[in-house]
Amino acid sequence: MKHDPGTAGGEGKTLPPLRPPGSGAGSDLPPKPAGGHRLWYAFAFLLLLAVGIVLLPQWLPPARDVGGAGESGAVPVARPTAQESVAARAQAEAALQSFLDLQAELELANAARWGEPNWSEAVAAAAEGDRLFGERRFAEAGERYQAALQGLQQLRDERPRLLKRALEDGWKALQANDSETAQARFERALALEPGQPEAASGLVRARQRPQVLEFMRQGQQAEAQGRPEAAREAYRQAQQLDGGYAPATQALARVEALLAEAAFRDAMSEALRELDAGRLDAAGRALARAAAVRGDDPAVQATKQRLETARRNARLSRLRRQAAAREGVEEWAAAVGLYQRALAVDARAAFAREGLSRARQRLALWQQIDHYLDAPVRLYSPEPLANARKLLAGIGEVPAGEPRLAGKVKKLQQLVAGAERPQTVTLGSDGETEVVIYHVGRLGRFRRRSIDLLPGDYTVVGSRAGYRDVRREFSVRPGQPTPTIVIRCEERI
Repeated sequence: MKHDPGTAGGEGKTLPPLRPPGSGAGSDLPPKPAGGHRLWYAFAFLLLLAVGIVLLPQWLPPARDVGGAGESGAVPVARPTAQESVAARAQAEAALQSFLDLQAELELANAARWGEPNWSEAVAAAAEGDRLFGERRFAEAGERYQAALQGLQQLRDERPRLLKRALEDGWKALQANDSETAQARFERALALEPGQPEAASGLVRARQRPQVLEFMRQGQQAEAQGRPEAAREAYRQAQQLDGGYAPATQALARVEALLAEAAFRDAMSEALRELDAGRLDAAGRALARAAAVRGDDPAVQATKQRLETARRNARLSRLRRQAAAREGVEEWAAAVGLYQRALAVDARAAFAREGLSRARQRLALWQQIDHYLDAPVRLYSPEPLANARKLLAGIGEVPAGEPRLAGKVKKLQQLVAGAERPQTVTLGSDGETEVVIYHVGRLGRFRRRSIDLLPGDYTVVGSRAGYRDVRREFSVRPGQPTPTIVIRCEERI
């Protein structure tokens, strides 16, 4: 039998007040009082109880002598007095109410899912109490209700221990790759504490474990077949599914180390072959691959020295051609790097010293222009705008061979012109609010007003006696319409 503490289906539908079995309209105790008439109902109940105590002995048959046997030879049973019956009933009702309260609490905690067999045993004890209560055996009913209550109390008190045990069993099962058991234990933990982070994480890993093990099997098979790339991919997928699965992480690291070692040997062999054949570029590429795997290896360092000695002169010539080509397309940062590399080869190379100075000057000019092109809002402040004008004046005429620089200069000129051109901004108010634009001035009271403002970011503040000040921020941008800014105080203080 399920005792509902007062709502149906947990959806807020109110049920009649809970009553013990056998306490219907025909019960010899009045229904429980409610509201402001409780004292009167209590008084009436006590009065009826007193009358019952006086009259009950007259209604009952004479009690048999408990000291001897009757004619039939049966042992007589002592009947409870009226006072004892009322007290036993009250105790049974109190125990039942406590049971119902705790049952409702544990139902919300999903105890029916994790509390077996204690849950069913407690419910069965309560059902037995209901039967005894219906037979007016109040003392025995109270004992069963109390037993049911104690069973639920024990279940509630054991909940933390059950949660800990479920988590421990889940991790043990997962460690043994028993995914089904692990899932069951973590699901039990989540039933005990919904949303428990450790249980939620463990459940995800337990559900993924079969797929992880399949990837591990594929990786081991690929390793045995001499296919390390396929093994690495399988181990990587296993590790991505479960980053906490140590065997996958270890296997992936082992295979990657083997592949790196093979790649290093292949790259070094190729570098030496190309170096002996005089194909210096190919030798350099192969050596770079080897250095990427194991840059501090002595063989790499020794081969680098051989390669540098063999191609020093060829490198200077190539760097000169490359730097000139970068200058031709106005890639000044690349040109600077190439000239620096040439000077690193031979610090006395005149072409590299002259080219480096020229490339640095142009690179600095580009950076100054890009400072404004990348963030045009800088031009909306007086000092940066003045600096941009000076920069344009200092550039003068752009050389014909630098079209990209000419484009940047033209764009900066357009931005400066836009920053110097005021835009009309319309403001709306209520004729009662004092309006001020920071760094512009006080506009006073008005209902609608237009004002010319240079591009930039502005803050307008409205104030009115007895009202809370209001603040609005807006931006003015070249060529972009600005919506009407409404500023009025409406909230009284």
